[in-house]
Amino acid sequence: MVGPIYIIATALGLAFLLGFFKKLNLQIAETLMLAGVGFMGFISMQWLFGHLAGTITDSVTFTAGFKPPFSISLEMGILEAGITSMINLFGFLGGIYLWRKLNEMGVNAMIIYMVTLMGLNVIVLTRDLFNLFVFLEVSTIGIVGLVLLERHVNTIASGFKYLIAGGVISAFMLIGTIMVYNYAGSLYINDIVTQNIIAVKGGMVAVFLLLMAVVLELKPFPANGWGLDVYESAHPGISALLSAGFATAMLYVLWKLMPLFPAEWKSMIAIVGGLTFIGSNLLGIRQKNAQRLLGYSSAGQIGLLTAVAGLSTFFGAHFLFIAITLLLSHYLAKAGLFWLAGIAKEKEIKSWGVLRKEPLLVVMFGIFILTLLGLPPFPSFFGKWELIMQLSGAGQTTWVIAILAGSFLEAVYLFKWFGYVLKGESKQPIINIRPEQIIAPVVFATIALIGGYYAGDFIGKNNLINFIPLLFIAAIGLLEFLPAWVKNTLSIAAMGYLAWDTLPGLYEQDLLRFVFMTIFILGGILTLIAGYQYKGTRKGFYPSALLMFAGLAGIIQAETLLQFFFSWELMTIGSYFLIIRGKRSLQHGFSYILFSLGGAYLILAAFGMIDAQAGGMLSALSNVTTQVTLIFSLMAIGFMTKTATLGLHIWLPGAHAEAESDVSPMVSAILLKAGVFGLLITFLGMGAENAGNSGLLYVLGWLGAITALVGNLAASFQEDAKRLLAYSSIGQLGYILFAYAMATHLGWIGGFVYVINHFAFKAVLFLTIGAIVLRLGTHNMYEMGGLIKRMPLAFIAVLIGIITLSGVPPLSGFAGKWFFYNALIMKGWYFQGAVILFAGIIAFLYTYRLIQTVFLGQLKDEHRRVKEIPVAFLIPIYILIIGIMIFSMKPHWILAPISEYLSAYFPTNPVVWDGAAATTALGYWNGEWIMYIVGVMFILILGWLLWLNAKATKVKQFNMVYSAERPFRPETTHMAHNMYAGYNKALGFISEPGITNFWNRVASFISDSAGILRRVYTGNGQTYAFHIVAYIVIIYFLIF
Repeated sequence: MVGPIYIIATALGLAFLLGFFKKLNLQIAETLMLAGVGFMGFISMQWLFGHLAGTITDSVTFTAGFKPPFSISLEMGILEAGITSMINLFGFLGGIYLWRKLNEMGVNAMIIYMVTLMGLNVIVLTRDLFNLFVFLEVSTIGIVGLVLLERHVNTIASGFKYLIAGGVISAFMLIGTIMVYNYAGSLYINDIVTQNIIAVKGGMVAVFLLLMAVVLELKPFPANGWGLDVYESAHPGISALLSAGFATAMLYVLWKLMPLFPAEWKSMIAIVGGLTFIGSNLLGIRQKNAQRLLGYSSAGQIGLLTAVAGLSTFFGAHFLFIAITLLLSHYLAKAGLFWLAGIAKEKEIKSWGVLRKEPLLVVMFGIFILTLLGLPPFPSFFGKWELIMQLSGAGQTTWVIAILAGSFLEAVYLFKWFGYVLKGESKQPIINIRPEQIIAPVVFATIALIGGYYAGDFIGKNNLINFIPLLFIAAIGLLEFLPAWVKNTLSIAAMGYLAWDTLPGLYEQDLLRFVFMTIFILGGILTLIAGYQYKGTRKGFYPSALLMFAGLAGIIQAETLLQFFFSWELMTIGSYFLIIRGKRSLQHGFSYILFSLGGAYLILAAFGMIDAQAGGMLSALSNVTTQVTLIFSLMAIGFMTKTATLGLHIWLPGAHAEAESDVSPMVSAILLKAGVFGLLITFLGMGAENAGNSGLLYVLGWLGAITALVGNLAASFQEDAKRLLAYSSIGQLGYILFAYAMATHLGWIGGFVYVINHFAFKAVLFLTIGAIVLRLGTHNMYEMGGLIKRMPLAFIAVLIGIITLSGVPPLSGFAGKWFFYNALIMKGWYFQGAVILFAGIIAFLYTYRLIQTVFLGQLKDEHRRVKEIPVAFLIPIYILIIGIMIFSMKPHWILAPISEYLSAYFPTNPVVWDGAAATTALGYWNGEWIMYIVGVMFILILGWLLWLNAKATKVKQFNMVYSAERPFRPETTHMAHNMYAGYNKALGFISEPGITNFWNRVASFISDSAGILRRVYTGNGQTYAFHIVAYIVIIYFLIF
């Protein structure tokens, strides 16, 4: 085993050697430097693998043949081996990345780079306080040297400010070190711990100065302006070294020195870290410069890790897992993003759309962003999960709120940036990727993926089950060069296999899950069929769609809280990628992901409290005994972000309307049901029928009724056909929420009918209208009209869809209303019922408008040769219509088993089934006979009308001239624009965007607050020095 002393020997030896051969060929010099850094990494990694294999027993190396305090000791335990391996791996890959830059800067830069890495290794390994100070100075000066070698005005200024700040911090550290030696008589950290010097005031001041020096090197908010300036102006490779290398080393130094500090100081360290996490991420919201934004994020992430160190007493044996996963994720993601900044060469985040010219760069950017945010399947997801679980178990609710708030703020600016990458524009015609620049980010992205698997394997059970779908999705991603129809076929085959593998078992075990899994899988297959209409490769679509469906299937199959949340987040990520694909979906996708993450964090907080009380199984929901209302309220609100309940709905209209034609039905007919499923497991956890008198369900009932009213009313006033259907979905989900909130047998039967119907008719409507939009190139209904002659099959599909939606016999929509109103009367919710009834009347307005303005009236001249909607859309549409007909004719095939299933949870006043006849306390209904009767009546009336009109003369539009009414052109007689102007004047105030305005004001307030707070960063070096001194003084008076 090569001793750690050779890390120092290698670095110094090569540094001197390169100094003697300055005129050596620069390529050879840099090769020697990389070989040296590689050997340093080899030393660290052999120790790391030795510790992991359990073959190392002695991890301390003594220099000069003596033991401390007469020599300096280097400890290479498993943590030191891990941290130095990270530093040296970064150093090696970073050296490759900087190959050309270091060549330009010359041998001196190579020497400084190697010596800086050596300094970082030593501050991790050393157990001597003065040695720590010396090599911290070496590292700091080395970083400043690398920054200043790039001779730009901003770079020189920021490097000088960094030097001033580093000098002030070093002074305090040196004073603290001298005082510690005075009180302890030794500089050996192990000896100092045993001396208990904090028992006297002077000793406590000494360790306080040490603590402040280390904390300030971590760049806490707001005394970190000097660091942010360097992040912004330095070469991206050097900024990566500062964030991933120096910060990693200093975090370990903080942990190494923790035994010196009084136990009560840990709370202060946690508060410093927490404020930095929240403050830095808040200020990052206003940032437009990519590297400075990464600086804010670095400060925030290091603040989070500082807080974790301060809160370590709450984590017990879980501390190392939490710290390592979060640190590793920051290390990988931040280095990767800084490296990508050097490739993109764009300062403004709005210009990062240039990455789309190379799909590999977009993929890596996505991996690093998701890793940084703690989303699956990356290590930080599992680390943050365990962090919240442990804090909840310790009753640290304030810290849970702080961490989730900081995480949300970070998500705001990172997903804004991600949106620009996916949809933004760039002035660069091409992006030039040098071979040496791509190696490092590819390696780190790969490590992030592998690390995610092993982190999940460490913490979870059956982790491979979660990752198998992701492997298939990755394989589809590697086949992006194939035509869309090939990938479409593979995707449908995968969904078919999932149906074969899961549905039979679910039917036998859990009918609730069977119904929703059928909607997810069948809906996925049908909407994917429409994808055959699209030509080309359709890059990015199929991995995104499959990721969403994998998440949807996962929440059904989940047995633990962790599995459920893992799948929930996968579903959110996949659906975000689908939504943002629309031409004008940048803002709508951003709104969707923020509401989704906000809801997810509420669910996570609730899961933390559940895990603390009842364990980590999903079935533990029913065992919650304390904070019941709070827990289930958090869950309900979190799930309602997906169902777009009033107040949380503002993302939905734009997301549905601007999405691609086959994505809109995926989102509306399928994705929204995930929120419904979440609400159902919440209500069952509350006790099902026993929760019927819950105040929470009463509030949700009213919320559902008002959502239905506002959604239907807003739909009636839309000019955009897809936006009309989007608001209609809000209204329909309001009915569903209301039905389930009644918590009765009849209410839940009605809810299931609405869920099944909404899936079917909304998929039919969105597929049909989406296909029409593809044909005509417009969303506006007033630009349509008269299409019944050109698209008769589309007309029939929409007609059946709106009949089902409106609840008119004989289709299954009537069944839903029949059960719904039976339940409402028996529940006694008459006022809510009146609102629901009025909402149903209003629904007639938009259903009539949809069919009138699109298909009836006069055909526009430019549409006279338009064709029927594509066959690829007609196939799933008419399969769904057949399903509607079967469900309408034989509802008991589905509803009778559901009713039997629900009897275990809602035994009072169940529905009695006798074949197709359903009997309740208020009456009976037979869907089969209604279909027969209405069908016969329809045929007879249709035949009679055809006979009467057989010889009728068709009056064309221009025959109106004989009544002295000469129209100008056919389309001018089609009343479609602002069709319900009168109703809008009378009732439009109900659907005014007050809630949207509210959220806009909240966003503006947060953004303005960030703008005010960041004025603390003046750019003046003297001011930054004052910040450091003031920070120390303030903390001193708070502690002493």
